[in-house]
Amino acid sequence: MIKVSSILIGVADLNKSKSFYEEIFGMTFDEFRPPFASAKLDDVEFNIEENADYRSKDWASNYIGGRKQVSFQVDNLEQFLQKVSDFGAKIVQQIETKPWGWKEAIIADIDGNEFIIEQEI
Repeated sequence: MIKVSSILIGVADLNKSKSFYEEIFGMTFDEFRPPFASAKLDDVEFNIEENADYRSKDWASNYIGGRKQVSFQVDNLEQFLQKVSDFGAKIVQQIETKPWGWKEAIIADIDGNEFIIEQEI
């Protein structure tokens, strides 16, 4: 058997990033020890981590910022984007309808980590 163990997201400052992941994605932190934190969304574990001395020299440039290879599905994309806007987070790309029957937008956290947010039509 093989399954996804966790998804890593790099951030510059866990204390500043925590509220974004709690408020926007509804993640629940079960461990918070900077430079490491563990949060859950449904049954998926996210390791949200800062750069640290024990990391490779290119760790921050590889893990902080840029498009992440994970997308989030919501029931109401317009309502979700309003929540993102009200929080003060960045909407990178407004809603686009895709030919495969979904619509999606892209948002970013305070470190420029970008996430696809999608809704089935």
